[in-house]
Amino acid sequence: FVTSTIPKEGKTFISVNLAATIALSGKKVLIMGLDIRNPKLDEYIAMPSKGITNFLSSSGETPVESYIVKVDGFDNMFVLPPGIVPPNPAELLMGPKVEAMFEDLKAQYDYIIVDTAPVSLVTDTLIIANYADSFVYVVRANHLDKQMLALPESLYKENKLPNMAIILNDTYQKQGYGYGYGYGYGYGYGYGYGQEIKKPKTWKERLFGKK
Repeated sequence: FVTSTIPKEGKTFISVNLAATIALSGKKVLIMGLDIRNPKLDEYIAMPSKGITNFLSSSGETPVESYIVKVDGFDNMFVLPPGIVPPNPAELLMGPKVEAMFEDLKAQYDYIIVDTAPVSLVTDTLIIANYADSFVYVVRANHLDKQMLALPESLYKENKLPNMAIILNDTYQKQGYGYGYGYGYGYGYGYGYGQEIKKPKTWKERLFGKK
């Protein structure tokens, strides 16, 4: 599962990037949109409007697999869209169909990456946290107030997010610090003494050719 403290820290970006990287290695990957109050997954992947919330709120026998679509440009990457924004997100996530959904999907995919809601705003992510094998907690540099780091620290100490790790996102070194720094870190990163380091291409530019 991938989460953050507040919006705009890059959790959806990290989720899609992680799923795509694993899929390129030949593993079968599913990315799930479980930030169902404020979904952003469609900003990175073209997908239908129906998805998880439609499945969870329906009383029929339509299987969750019917909402899954293959991601264009990948042989092994699939997406389960978040669906329409429901009036009762927490209630849906506490329902009995959630556990059955995860058990069903685990048997079909090598990896499942779940984009979840920010933990400081709503309880949605904590409600479903027990279904995760591990958590990636995204912290965006120069965006999250440092005082709010007390929240992920507390969640870690109380083991509320299983196997939690933190990613510090959006750090960018503009200038080299001397000979050897900014050298040897890949194409386009500058070279030598005090030269400006060029900003690397974004994930969308590298994988999908978007600017």
